[in-house]
Amino acid sequence: MGTSILESLLKVSEKAANIARVIRQDEHLIKLLVQEKKGAEKNPRFVQDFKTLADVLIQETVKHDIGSRFPDIVNHIFGEESNTFSNVLGDTITVQVQADQVATAALLSTVLSGDTQAAERLALEVHRDLRLEDVDMENLPQLNLPLEQCGIWIDPIGKY
Repeated sequence: MGTSILESLLKVSEKAANIARVIRQDEHLIKLLVQEKKGAEKNPRFVQDFKTLADVLIQETVKHDIGSRFPDIVNHIFGEESNTFSNVLGDTITVQVQADQVATAALLSTVLSGDTQAAERLALEVHRDLRLEDVDMENLPQLNLPLEQCGIWIDPIGKY
């Protein structure tokens, strides 16, 4: 039997929580992953507005995992954060989950100005294949949703 949209959302939510846990447990990662928002992406209500690579990475992981499993909804998955970052060299990089862990780590290493250890640690979590047994599926309702009429809005993990 195929995985339902609800099961997939629960799995990717757990994956997102694992990414957040890895980051929260490592002071180096927390300091490394924050970038101030500029221009149009900045919320005008704040003097300073920050996004974190954690927010963007989780957002892009959800888009990738759900979009690849349910192509009818891929164009209806939205996130709050821009997925472009600038590294210390001034290069602008678009953060997207790549085809495999090695490629994602290489992309993240560019964003993180060559910090391959941090990039590999994050890519491992992004590409970790969670089993349904890893997620509480007790009493999960069965939903029959017309996916082309649904949308997903991703609100990243928030401030640290």
